Amino acid sequence: VIPIPGVSAAITALAISGFRGDRFCFEGFLNQKAKERQGRLEELKSESRTLIFYEAPHHLLQTLTDLVNAFGPHRPLVMARELTKLYEEIWRGNLGEAQDFYAKNNPRGEFTLVIAGNEVLNSLLLTDSSLKTELEALMSQGMSKSQASRHLAELSGISRRHLYQLALTID
Repeated sequence: VIPIPGVSAAITALAISGFRGDRFCFEGFLNQKAKERQGRLEELKSESRTLIFYEAPHHLLQTLTDLVNAFGPHRPLVMARELTKLYEEIWRGNLGEAQDFYAKNNPRGEFTLVIAGNEVLNSLLLTDSSLKTELEALMSQGMSKSQASRHLAELSGISRRHLYQLALTID
């Protein structure tokens, strides 16, 4: 897919991301004060809409670190850089992969980050029964009770301790 100029970088990046575009949340640039930025990301942790952020290259790695801490490393991400310009670049992966990549590679240009909404909250009824079913599915893939609890906590925003207690009730 090759994007064409649109209303803004946010809309162009959303269009090429492949994420749900029917409902999205445009956040623009996050606050540079760490406490405010991290607080806002905690508020957005369970947001089911696609999230769009802008970021400057010199703040990108810290923002990716904060995003991983708030949303977990597995949340899908598309990063668009220098849209419609000579050095246009589209990067696809997840937050953890982006953090690793940009820890080793110097970011250049202005970025638009498009992050998939928290689909787990959309797809699960958050009852103990449905959570146990999800934990069982993860454990059947070879995860330990602790790993499954941690993974589901990252995806859902539900307390890891609560999920682990549920996992202990599974034979």
